[in-house]
Amino acid sequence: GEIHHYEALTRFEPGVSPFEIITMAEETGLIPEFDLAVVEKGLEFLNTIPRNSPMSIAVNISGQSVASEMYVNSLNNLMIENAWAKGRMVFEITESAKLVDLEQANIFIQRLRKAGFPVCLDDFGAGAASFSYLMRLEVDVVKIDGPVVKDAQKALRGRALLESMATLCKNLGIETVAEMVDDQFGLDFVRKCGINYVQGYLF
Repeated sequence: GEIHHYEALTRFEPGVSPFEIITMAEETGLIPEFDLAVVEKGLEFLNTIPRNSPMSIAVNISGQSVASEMYVNSLNNLMIENAWAKGRMVFEITESAKLVDLEQANIFIQRLRKAGFPVCLDDFGAGAASFSYLMRLEVDVVKIDGPVVKDAQKALRGRALLESMATLCKNLGIETVAEMVDDQFGLDFVRKCGINYVQGYLF
């Protein structure tokens, strides 16, 4: 019944899939620069909103960027320069590119959290590594992958899995967001499963 945060999404030319371009950026090693540009755009936007506004926005971080010394150092400098944005910018670690060094990734995540910037684990359930990530990365929010949420509405086994994800996160003190909630049925369904927030065309 309340807004948790907004998400900053990048759109390119009409008819061109953002997924294809992001994947290309990851394959060519350009994704750290891209991710950094999105953070800068996000800060520019937040700077147009009154400082006492509760609005917060999320920006995505590829697994490759987490492993990039350039990205980590540049982001750290940006966060120091824009300390006013703490609590108003959320970082979503995406699973589109796998995290290789989970220990180093967790150090990076804890540095952000300590500085006052919440961290979300995005696309949870999309890959086999999801539960391993959850066990080794301390985050504030878990966003459950849309197809997982859709499948849960079709079969009892799927529902049991979604409920177990919600319970596990609750026990770890992590808030949950279900993606692709596009109608009232989906909203009622994920509420019954114990999910805290939703994202989708319904809203």
